Amino acid sequence: MAIQIEKKAFIKRSNVLFWGGLGFAVCQLVLPVFFSLIDIQMRAIHIILGISLASLACPYKKKGQEEPTTISVWDLVIILILIVANVNTFLKAMQIYMTPGSGSTVDLIIGVALIIVILDAARRTVGWAIPIFVGLMFAYIWAGPLMPGMWKLRGLPWKYVLNSVYFSPLGIYGSITGMSATFIGMFIIFGALIAAAGGGKTFIDFAIALTGRYIGGPAKAAVVSSALFGSISGSGVANVMVTGTYTIPLMKRLGYDPNFAGGVEAIASTGGGITPPIMSVTAFMMAEFLQISYFKIIGYALIPCCLYYVGIFTGVHLETIRSGLAAVPDEEIPSWKEILTFKRLASLVIPTGILLYFIATGTSLLYAGFYACVAVIVVFFASHFSISGMKMVIIEIGKGLSEGGLGLAHIVPILVAVNILVNMIGVTGIAPKLGGLIMDIGGENLILALFIATIIPFLFGTSLPVVPTYVLSLSIIAPSLVHLGIDEVAIHLFFIYWSILGGVTPPTCTSAIAAAAIAKSDWFKTAIISVKLGIVAFVIPYFFVLNPALVGRSSFMNIAEYGLSALVGTLLLAYGFFADIKSKLNLILRTLFVVSGLLLMCPSHTLSVIGILTAVLTFLVQRFSEKTAVAKTSG
Repeated sequence: MAIQIEKKAFIKRSNVLFWGGLGFAVCQLVLPVFFSLIDIQMRAIHIILGISLASLACPYKKKGQEEPTTISVWDLVIILILIVANVNTFLKAMQIYMTPGSGSTVDLIIGVALIIVILDAARRTVGWAIPIFVGLMFAYIWAGPLMPGMWKLRGLPWKYVLNSVYFSPLGIYGSITGMSATFIGMFIIFGALIAAAGGGKTFIDFAIALTGRYIGGPAKAAVVSSALFGSISGSGVANVMVTGTYTIPLMKRLGYDPNFAGGVEAIASTGGGITPPIMSVTAFMMAEFLQISYFKIIGYALIPCCLYYVGIFTGVHLETIRSGLAAVPDEEIPSWKEILTFKRLASLVIPTGILLYFIATGTSLLYAGFYACVAVIVVFFASHFSISGMKMVIIEIGKGLSEGGLGLAHIVPILVAVNILVNMIGVTGIAPKLGGLIMDIGGENLILALFIATIIPFLFGTSLPVVPTYVLSLSIIAPSLVHLGIDEVAIHLFFIYWSILGGVTPPTCTSAIAAAAIAKSDWFKTAIISVKLGIVAFVIPYFFVLNPALVGRSSFMNIAEYGLSALVGTLLLAYGFFADIKSKLNLILRTLFVVSGLLLMCPSHTLSVIGILTAVLTFLVQRFSEKTAVAKTSG
């Protein structure tokens, strides 16, 4: 979301958003590192700034009405509630830690007002999903004593419930808010600074130089540049807005269908959530949750990430061949000399190297992220050392910090609302009940249990960003899947995978909608093409849950064997869906290629051999039938 500064009136919303985003980013860089605050105090400041900005960025308006350009009285009322409620907890932080649940009637009234403001901000940011689920949890507390059987809930005093949400370190001010206030905020700002320093353009030029001269070059460049930029940004929508603003117009100018152009960019950008090193910040959260080294998490994610992009790249390659889509004209392909310069690479490579170095040496994620952000700024200045260059750098860094602050502000109400929901799930005890159902089914049929477990992240993922979807899925389903004997790392990656796929799946499909806006295409057709191009990605998660070797949780030989087998299986799946098969046996051959691909991804050497033999025989039949068809035509 680009913010332009209007010079005439600072009170205008656009100016408040620009300076507010800049101030929020600076606070996120400075407060956690240089000030010794109690956790709840840091989180209270984070909520005030983040949700105030989110409320201003997503203002109230009637349907069809343009967004207001000035700050309204209602905006000021919301900000006042946020300040009063959070200053209250800031001042009573020690009381909350020492005697949680001891809030007075006045405290709880303030807390109720804060809960309403948070849920409303989440609604304005991403829609009704979280407020509805929180509302259902409150309704369950009220109706629980009347429910039959296992769903019956003992009566819970409302004072206890409200204290748990507001006047304790578990609800609004819980660990998810803590992550948002520390390393999540730091890494979102890091990604925005990298983009401001020209990282996005460097990735795009690199991708075009690598793939542009081949058939379907612009579409392939979209896949490669989105994978590269996604490794830093981790956000599907941000990825679309950075790389898509170049690749989509390029594809359209060369005659590509706008729906196809948007669909390629959307599915490619969505993969940023599983692309190391940032992985939509979920890599760091996985390391925290599982108490495993961050570098091990990156290692575990490599094979699923490679399979995702191999499937998409192959699908795009075959589709462009079938459609005869153009390459990028030679004069528009940047030379490697232009790309591989200190000025272009320094602000990208050095800060990322510093980030990985500090994480490798055991530095906390917060401080590693801080040093990386500082490195971007310092290196950007150093690589543009001139009077005009300095002026440009100051402007771009300011814009980058503002974009980072606003990007973080958009996710704060969502994460805080998720923290409320997770707390309510714990208070009501509904997670073990849902888990019990999954275990009962899983005892009979593990595949069916996984299909049921897919529903939660898939439904949340269609309306929520990756991080809250991942956290909610973990809190509701993960314990039961662990009891079924499924590897913990595979479970986490399973949920992350399904969380990101919601970004291209109707009806919400945020990445597809963003791409359609750039392509000026039909958002629904764009989303359908995204799903079609990424169909392999919808299959892969089940196999790495069934076979932990695909997430690096086995011996080296098993990882190598099953990884190679899954790679070939992914290619065959894409071939079955997208290859240009000119035969009367088209449907049968496609089905056999898909089946052989699935067999190769199974955790069985026997099935892999059957898959290879099936693929070879099917390919021979395809060539024979195509030659026969050509002979009949020419005869």
